[in-house]
Amino acid sequence: MSIYIAARDLAGIVPIGTHQFIIIDNLSTPYQNGMLSGKIVSPKNLGNGKLGYVIGAHNRGNLEALYFEKSDYEATLEYFDKKRVSFFKSDFDTEVIKVKFPNANEQAATLEIIRIVNAYSINQSMDKIAYPSAGFGFNSNSWSQTVIELAGGVVQSNLKGFDISNEKRIPRTYFMPICPSKPRPKIN
Repeated sequence: MSIYIAARDLAGIVPIGTHQFIIIDNLSTPYQNGMLSGKIVSPKNLGNGKLGYVIGAHNRGNLEALYFEKSDYEATLEYFDKKRVSFFKSDFDTEVIKVKFPNANEQAATLEIIRIVNAYSINQSMDKIAYPSAGFGFNSNSWSQTVIELAGGVVQSNLKGFDISNEKRIPRTYFMPICPSKPRPKIN
């Protein structure tokens, strides 16, 4: 089992910038199902014959956590299965870096990531984080880095490309299992 931080080119017509997300691959059986707002998410093939998860935060009017978002999943498939990349077709130029967990094994870290992503999804639905204009503010880069840090991971935050807000961290209260909205710091 391995946990990675990944960065890909932005989807669509945006010519500059990168989007960070998380990949968990090579799950052992029995594997831990993902959770999002209390709903079970099953792992998928990541293009290398291994089961895993692709998790990122996206602009859905607010900063929403999603498993297997179309562009994140395609970028992962391209990275692990080089046959999907062609010199005459545009691709996501995905960069992938393995995360180190000095105080936990990767199985425990995976469980923690799944737990805090689910908690974020629930907390964010009650106290939405507006997606920033032009990406400045809490965005996918700050979200991915916050999740890895809270799970005990150590990895560089500045990946190749223009990854705005990669050093910004979302308040920890958004990732706590029970967090009333009143003491939560207001970030909007």
